[in-house]
Amino acid sequence: MAARGVNVSLPWLRTLWQNLVREQQQGTLAHAHCIPWQPDLGTAALVDEWIKLLLCTQSQKRACGQCKSCLLHQAGNHPDFYRLGSVDGKVISVDQVRELLAKLQQTPNQAGAKVVWLQDAEKLSVTAANALLKTLEEPTRATYFIVTPERTERLLPTLRSRMQLQRIPQPGAEEVAQWLAQRLQRVLTAEEQNYCQRYADRPLALLQWAESGDYPSDDLAELNESFTAGAALPALTKTNWQGWLLATEQWLQMLIRLQQNVAVTQLQLPQQRESVENWLRQHNYQVTELSSWLQLCYAIRQRTNEQSGLNGPLLLKELWMRWL
Repeated sequence: MAARGVNVSLPWLRTLWQNLVREQQQGTLAHAHCIPWQPDLGTAALVDEWIKLLLCTQSQKRACGQCKSCLLHQAGNHPDFYRLGSVDGKVISVDQVRELLAKLQQTPNQAGAKVVWLQDAEKLSVTAANALLKTLEEPTRATYFIVTPERTERLLPTLRSRMQLQRIPQPGAEEVAQWLAQRLQRVLTAEEQNYCQRYADRPLALLQWAESGDYPSDDLAELNESFTAGAALPALTKTNWQGWLLATEQWLQMLIRLQQNVAVTQLQLPQQRESVENWLRQHNYQVTELSSWLQLCYAIRQRTNEQSGLNGPLLLKELWMRWL
């Protein structure tokens, strides 16, 4: 999701962007970068601006937008820009990778760099990932890879080790609230302030919700009530279970933060801290167990994406039943 007018001037992107520009200007920029795909934090805006910068033949701190290379990219037919990703959630095959690598052996059409954007990298087959390794070790001149998996741990370790990891720092609730108020050009309501606390990791989604007035249902709070206050578990269906899976991931992340004694301002349900801590003490759950269940959530998401016919609602309910 890309919000209107969003670019790398987002305050939480500035330091990362400045570092990338400085490394390019100094000639120390690595040839392969891995950026976890977090569109609600601005990954799409960052990648788009970065690709334009790398392709531009007259760039400084931004792409000039006027050279031939920039104009070709704007027209969507730059001969030195390559995009590879999953189609309809399918595996990225070794043949697709080999076709890409063959193209990279050609001399650049323009005077600038060759840029590859590898989306959905966790969908690479093992043979496809292995086919990439040699190129990542010994890339052709002025060739850059930008790799954007949803989760970096799903990549082969050998593949991860050949790339420089770039993480977008998550802004705090106060920073998000200030940015949102500036974008909306008004003072935030108390409810909007609460949403900034809850969704500090999704500022662009917050902007879209505030502009439309259409906020999501409070799945996290409802799920928390089910476990800590004995309320009925949500009814899972084929159409809603993935939203509840996300809420489960958020709930486990909150429990882990509580066990690690993070500041209350970093919790998504700060007003429920005491009841959640009581529940944790009652069950004596430790960070190791909570982390293993969080990883299980990620595995459920991955398995149901990759294998048709799996019963996602049943898998999630079986996980929930462990905590009752």
